[in-house]
Amino acid sequence: MTRRHMHPPAARVAAGWLLGLVMMLLAGAAAWAQEDPPGRVARLNEQQGTVSFSPAGDDSWYDAVPNRPITTGDRLWTDRNARAELQVDATALRMDDQTQLVVSELDDDNARFTLSQGRLQLSAPELPAGQRLEIGTANLAVVVEAPGDLRIEADPAAGTTRVAVASGAVTLYGENGESVALGAHQQLTVSGRQLAAVSGAPVRAGEAAFDRWVAERERLEAQSIAARYVPREVLGYQQLDRYGDWQNDPSYGAVWYPRSVDPEWAPYRDGQWTEIAPWGWTWIDAAPWGFATSHYGRWARVGPRWAWVPGRLGPRPVYAPALVGFVGAHANVAAGGRPGVGWFPLAPGEAWRPGYRASQRYVDDVNRAIAYQRQLARADYLHRNTPGALSLVPVDIFGRGPIARRDFLRVPDDRIAQMQIATAVPVPLRGDRHAGGFGRSASALPPPDLRPRQIQQLQARQLQQAQQAQQAQQQQQLQLQQRAVQARQQQLQLQQAQRFQQGQQMQQAQQMQQMQQMQQMQQREAVRQQQELQQRAAQAQAQQQMQLQQQQQQAWRAQQEMQQRAAQAQQLQMQQLQQQQAQRAQQMQAQQQQAQQLQMQQHNALRQSQEIQQRTMQQIQQRAADVRAQQMQRAIRDPGQQSDRP
Repeated sequence: MTRRHMHPPAARVAAGWLLGLVMMLLAGAAAWAQEDPPGRVARLNEQQGTVSFSPAGDDSWYDAVPNRPITTGDRLWTDRNARAELQVDATALRMDDQTQLVVSELDDDNARFTLSQGRLQLSAPELPAGQRLEIGTANLAVVVEAPGDLRIEADPAAGTTRVAVASGAVTLYGENGESVALGAHQQLTVSGRQLAAVSGAPVRAGEAAFDRWVAERERLEAQSIAARYVPREVLGYQQLDRYGDWQNDPSYGAVWYPRSVDPEWAPYRDGQWTEIAPWGWTWIDAAPWGFATSHYGRWARVGPRWAWVPGRLGPRPVYAPALVGFVGAHANVAAGGRPGVGWFPLAPGEAWRPGYRASQRYVDDVNRAIAYQRQLARADYLHRNTPGALSLVPVDIFGRGPIARRDFLRVPDDRIAQMQIATAVPVPLRGDRHAGGFGRSASALPPPDLRPRQIQQLQARQLQQAQQAQQAQQQQQLQLQQRAVQARQQQLQLQQAQRFQQGQQMQQAQQMQQMQQMQQMQQREAVRQQQELQQRAAQAQAQQQMQLQQQQQQAWRAQQEMQQRAAQAQQLQMQQLQQQQAQRAQQMQAQQQQAQQLQMQQHNALRQSQEIQQRTMQQIQQRAADVRAQQMQRAIRDPGQQSDRP
């Protein structure tokens, strides 16, 4: 299940870790001398029950404040029935109850923690190249080699450490160069500092309840809506799901609106300023969602509401103590006759300049998320004159603890333009670590054997052991050098024997070379012939394709001609049919005209016949009348003749 081996570089790693641990805890102020401060911090992402916090360089303990950045030298303690989750980039360190965790070193390249007592669940979904993630205990140092999940349980009373790897891979380092590699579904319990395996070591009670809590935390993270809009390295992104809503804005892209804020609320108003090395003045927001929105992205006024604009945050976004601009007010400017210091949120596209010494690379990294918003930048800061955006307090109140509403000074709008804008806080650091940023005095303290003095003694012993490991490593290196000299001598002897053999092998090599050349020529000729055959085949295929295309074109043309002929024949038939129909219509019209003429002739003939009959009757009647008249005249003339007629 495990693999034990001597690893000289591992001793150097372990010694370096122990030395760095002590130097960071005993000389935390040295971080101020860095040219660039770290680009990342840790955050107390979730807590249940009583969780206590002790800042670097301070022996006192306070109630933990979720939005206070956690960095090198800080310590956390979970009391009985309490739990806490610490986030560093996308890595989650989940503490069970009665657990103490020390941030030994946290910068851009190293994240080292010391588990003094208790149970710790570490979930590292990714491990960027060149980054070192390490958990130390009184027995060993656990270095994460591949992304995954693991659990570490330190029992100082029994002097044991249990490491269980669910997924991924780790390496355990002890003293004298000892190291053990653990992979997925492997675990090991060791006693002492030389990785002595212990079988049947008891497990602390309550692990099942802790498992359920860890599973619930992982479920909530997997269902996070905010993770669709910002990378998981943005500390505090989980709280955005509970307290706000996302929308798409045509000017800014994805923006987040907080819910249930006061109409007069503005960013960076509800909270406090405190000194945190090495950044200096740092804003600690009072809202549970205020960490991500205070140290990443920008704020925009969209209509009557404030919207947080994350910008294009890439992996490992750089932490900033507060993304604001500052102004100073003289007594004759600020209402109430008191000199004040004010600040306002930076708008999208506006670059942030640190008030401490930093390189241009650091400044570019901090502003990388808003680089695409250069078209939104202004020569004058936008929110300096945005109504309600400026927060102004007396200088003597600044950095003295949470700011109450009564502490804010009101300034007429026409006087705001008289205030000079500054990138740094126009209030010098006081060097007072107790001024703010902490909660009340802790109601629960770690056991006395976990207080700073005992930890320093433990670290001193570890440093001594690390020095011994270095000496052992130097001896091993000397032995390795001697072995290297012997290997070199053997290599020279082998070279002489090889030279003797080379003379005999030369002829064979020449013959082999000639044979290879002949074979190569034959192969080239065969390749050339094959290429010619392939070319001919390709040409024949091309010709066939051309012929086929020509045949297809001819067939297509013939088909088109047939279609045209058929269309013409059909058109001619239609014309003939139309002509026939026209002729028939003309014939019918002529027949109708003939019928009409015949009818008229018959009518005229009938009329003429009638007229003739009438004239005939009239003539007959006239003749009859004439006969009767003649008869009467004759009767008159010859009465005797009239009577003699029968």
